[in-house]
Amino acid sequence: MRALALMLVALAVAACGGGAATTAIYDLTATASDAGVGRARANVQILVPEPRALQALNTESIAVKPTPQTISYYGKVKWADRLPKVLQTRIVQSFEDTGRVHAVGFPGEGLLITYQLPIEIRNFQLESGGSPTAVIEIAAKILDDRNGRVVATRVFRAEARSSGDGVDSAVAAMDVALKQVLDELIAWVVAEI
Repeated sequence: MRALALMLVALAVAACGGGAATTAIYDLTATASDAGVGRARANVQILVPEPRALQALNTESIAVKPTPQTISYYGKVKWADRLPKVLQTRIVQSFEDTGRVHAVGFPGEGLLITYQLPIEIRNFQLESGGSPTAVIEIAAKILDDRNGRVVATRVFRAEARSSGDGVDSAVAAMDVALKQVLDELIAWVVAEI
């Protein structure tokens, strides 16, 4: 009887503490175009480590900032993975799609790396105070993997107006801003290496 009572209590706690179920999973589809990107670098292989981010953005939750000091999240929805992993995948895909380097990959793929591209995510949210605007800001370094020397650093920032403050509009605006950031990032890397 005691075991049955404990099991019923555990089931009741699990049912109450389970929280709201996820109703939608969002992904970003933006990748860089090859417009404005220089010629291909046949001998270059780039490693894209997972971007760094504060815990508030190192999550599957989709961020919204109602004020400059407040970060909140859309309820019952999430990214397809933690935001740094989603961004890392889009950066790798952008290099692959433009064909401007010999190879690009993730850590552990066994590439003979020429350069690394460490990224820090500074902003990746909808700012909902006033006119809803998607804001994406990343800091990037090009690191020579042979000697550890930093070749170049740059901050990329893009904003895109959202048609509303709902999650569908927010993610669509983030995709537009991300496309601009990726176009600038890929063109910059190819020009610097």
